[in-house]
Amino acid sequence: MKIALIGRYGEGDIIPGPERVSRELYISLKGKNCDVTFIEYFFNGYSDYSFLNKIFGSKIKKDNGVLRLGIIPLILKLLKEQFDIIHIVNSQRFILIIFLFKNILKGKIISTVHGFYQYELPEKKRKRQFLDLLVEKKIIHNSDLLIFPSNLLLTLFKNHYEIPKDKNRIIFNGIGSGFFFNKKYFNRNNKLNCIYYNTFGKGLNKFLLSMPEEIKSQIKISVLGRKNKYDTQNKDIEIVFSDAMNQKSLIKFLEDKHFIVKSEFESFSILTAECMAAGVIPIVSEDTGIKEIISNGVNGFIYKDNKSLPVLLKEIFGDRYNLPKISENASKIYDELKWDKISSQYITVYKLLL
Repeated sequence: MKIALIGRYGEGDIIPGPERVSRELYISLKGKNCDVTFIEYFFNGYSDYSFLNKIFGSKIKKDNGVLRLGIIPLILKLLKEQFDIIHIVNSQRFILIIFLFKNILKGKIISTVHGFYQYELPEKKRKRQFLDLLVEKKIIHNSDLLIFPSNLLLTLFKNHYEIPKDKNRIIFNGIGSGFFFNKKYFNRNNKLNCIYYNTFGKGLNKFLLSMPEEIKSQIKISVLGRKNKYDTQNKDIEIVFSDAMNQKSLIKFLEDKHFIVKSEFESFSILTAECMAAGVIPIVSEDTGIKEIISNGVNGFIYKDNKSLPVLLKEIFGDRYNLPKISENASKIYDELKWDKISSQYITVYKLLL
């Protein structure tokens, strides 16, 4: 079985979630001795980006064997190799050429869908990124199988597109092995260290305003993601903004953290999964796909809306729950989401299509 993973592999150590999924899947498949090739494009911003390379370029990265191809070499590679599986691992504009040649390609096309442009992008921005919307439509209508990281995202797509039951699967995103470590005993010492994952920059103030006045503990909130103005009069709350980190720095950063709060929409939230593996307790909204692997009060917490959040926070910070046990349970998510298991699920799907 010859497999081609096609998408953006990325440069450097700090990359977005969809690219991290692509890298981990590629590495895991290679570790299982699969006949797998990763093909990406000469993207704008890459060190070797140029107009000529976008059309004619061809390069093999020595450190990982990833092929970086322009449009013409990409077409020739697909026609020559005739891969059994063509897996679009993240949505990129250059993949439109693959669908143009689909009828003369042997392989089945599988696409992993990480987000929903029509839902996540403001209307004005959508008009400027019509090509991204076109790619999304092509992926949905012309793929032989669609992979979603959560039922939450699948449901959103079903509300806009007709997606047959036999054309979709749910495969959660995986967790790198470095995030599973023996966390120190959950010791708050009258101070709570929280992470607030500020994806779109809109939810931080809502979270701060939801903090009950009765909570007397000192709370340090490390904000990851977009920086924005915040409003809090509570002198017991300290807010710091943290820059993006590579995996090694993030693992170190998580060692003394107690909670991660995710209030905005996200199709899965790899960061939250990684935090859980490190024993950090998740507090997530109903709009976060990772809720599907969280049992409320067992390995984390799920809240319905802004009205229910203050009540939940009061209960959590008021020692109603056995937090050390919940932290221990959260870390067990690694057994379910380690990449060895996730890549095996992908292999099973590949075989079903042959």
